[in-house]
Amino acid sequence: MTYIVRNDVPALSLRQLKAVIVVNRTKNVTKAAKALNRSQTAVTKSINDLEASLNCRLFERTPTGMKPTVYGKAVAKRAQLALDELQKAGEVYSSFVRDARPYQRIPIFSMDVSYKRLAAFIALFETKRIQCAADMLGNSKASVYSSVRQMEEWLKLRLFESEPDGVSPTAFGKILAMHVKMAFAEIRRCLEDIESINGVTQGTVSIGTLPYTRTYITPKAINQVLRDHPELHVTTQEGSYETMEAALRSGDIDLIVGAVREHDEEADITTEILFEDKLSVIARRDHPLMTQQQITLQQLPELAWVLPARCSPAWHLFNELLQRYRLSMPKQAIHTSSLSMVRGLLIDSDRVALLSEHQIYYEKQCGLLDVLPVELPETYRPIGVTMRKASQPSPAARLFLDQLRAVAKCVQGIAVAKQAMRGQVRAILPILASA
Repeated sequence: MTYIVRNDVPALSLRQLKAVIVVNRTKNVTKAAKALNRSQTAVTKSINDLEASLNCRLFERTPTGMKPTVYGKAVAKRAQLALDELQKAGEVYSSFVRDARPYQRIPIFSMDVSYKRLAAFIALFETKRIQCAADMLGNSKASVYSSVRQMEEWLKLRLFESEPDGVSPTAFGKILAMHVKMAFAEIRRCLEDIESINGVTQGTVSIGTLPYTRTYITPKAINQVLRDHPELHVTTQEGSYETMEAALRSGDIDLIVGAVREHDEEADITTEILFEDKLSVIARRDHPLMTQQQITLQQLPELAWVLPARCSPAWHLFNELLQRYRLSMPKQAIHTSSLSMVRGLLIDSDRVALLSEHQIYYEKQCGLLDVLPVELPETYRPIGVTMRKASQPSPAARLFLDQLRAVAKCVQGIAVAKQAMRGQVRAILPILASA
């Protein structure tokens, strides 16, 4: 299907999608027309036009009313999720404008607005310049300006402020952009759902990756899903957890894979824990300490360290470990979340790093890095995948999740086996020493 305009906005009529929602709920065109305050002819035409655009039958016309097909149910479900996002923006809007009229009467929040107008708003939000937004959409500057100005008139509220080199979104402009982008993300998934019903698995899954999973787990899952489904498109984004969470909430990514964070039960995101992993002390293979049978915790503060970013889950675990054993934080430490930076620092010095053994999977195979013989008790951290609560994963995202869970299960099995083996070795060493 080729229904996507240049900034990932689905080129489908929002009014037609809203008609599907109401017809699906009422199962009757007459009732739907009354609820939409439109004529029966207009509602019927909306359904017919959308069916022609999607090339599938959304409803079976029966003497008793309109019965949704499997396609109709899929489209109605995604369209409702899109409408929910716009209405969430409307609820927030009510707190921005004193004596504002009910947000349900404003086209932006009721799905009675052209997708082209919202596309212009999102393009300007992303580019910060009218000319760049126009170039992105293939429209004129006047068209972009007119679309945004019309939205501001509806809202009686500014969405952008002028800057010397462009524009910047207002506080509400940022909130509206987040919900509009999420609404369009749901409609994109609607198109993928239709293809999946037709037996064609396609679409895009966008993955936010945190440092822990970038080396082995996520690449392994991506390779496995693409072996079975080479027609899928996979993109990854890297950055801090805060950056990834913002991208997740706006629909720019489908999920985050990595060390999990705690969230309130009321939060709009949820986490599935895949397994728990333990931290290790990593160094180059020919590090002077690598030949020792055991390193004590008391030696750790005196080493030159490469540590994770402050306030990251790994850093917190290390800090708690040192406090528990009344040890001071290392005086010499470089803080970075870049594995390539860690690798370069370790290989060219006697520094050590706080990482998971999985993060040096390939470096260990190549004989570059290894695990030092020191136990870091109670440094287990949950590794998982974080997604939005209210949304349903696209078919492509579901396929990736299945492979991610399979890889995680394998990794957990290997970790348990290694832990048991190390326990056996520790038990045998005293016997060998006294022989």
